[in-house]
Amino acid sequence: MLIVAAVLMSISSCDPGTSTADSYTICAEKTTTTQQQSGSGTSPAPKAKPMRLCSYYVNNSIDEPTQTIINAWVPVGSRLCIGDEPPEPAAAGSRTVASNLVTRDTLTGYSNAPIATWSPGGQLVMMDPATFQVAVYNRTTTGTLLGTSAQIRFTAVAVTWNFSDGGVLLGSGASRSFSAVDTYSVVASVTYRVDYQISGSEWVIGASSIVLESNELEIEVIEPPRRTLLVE
Repeated sequence: MLIVAAVLMSISSCDPGTSTADSYTICAEKTTTTQQQSGSGTSPAPKAKPMRLCSYYVNNSIDEPTQTIINAWVPVGSRLCIGDEPPEPAAAGSRTVASNLVTRDTLTGYSNAPIATWSPGGQLVMMDPATFQVAVYNRTTTGTLLGTSAQIRFTAVAVTWNFSDGGVLLGSGASRSFSAVDTYSVVASVTYRVDYQISGSEWVIGASSIVLESNELEIEVIEPPRRTLLVE
């Protein structure tokens, strides 16, 4: 008899280092168990059992005599009766040989790097407001795992702007001004939530999270232009 059992499971990563800073890997594993039963062959279909008249003592034994003996019709082979010879030890029966085969498959999804911009761009006059924006590009990767469909989804859930002067702003869009003449830099750190789905089942929400940095912006802050008073 051959029995094959397959189980599909998912784990976040197959081996250390399979995921990078901008990616996420899911691994599907299928275990196939094969059981081969060896023996004398296929058992015949069961037939109606013949009956025999059986005698045994009231204590249900055949070798511990009691004053009372029970006589009853029983199926042949169902029990020992008074006068029966003890059976020979049973020969070794059939045995079952089992083996496991593990098949593994992976799907890796990559997120898009966030792109930061600012306006008005170029030089910024001291105390004038500057506006900062970041494009996050949410992304879904579609593929297959062991022949079944799978998806990995990246969703931006938080943005932090880190300025070289120690300033911090939150949100995909933010604005601020600078009170001193200098050259400043800023980078947006975007946190992505990673979800995945296998074979049409429910989405696994928040399986992991990754943080990606945008390109670095440089802001040159200058003094306000001097106004000259003309006197006639």
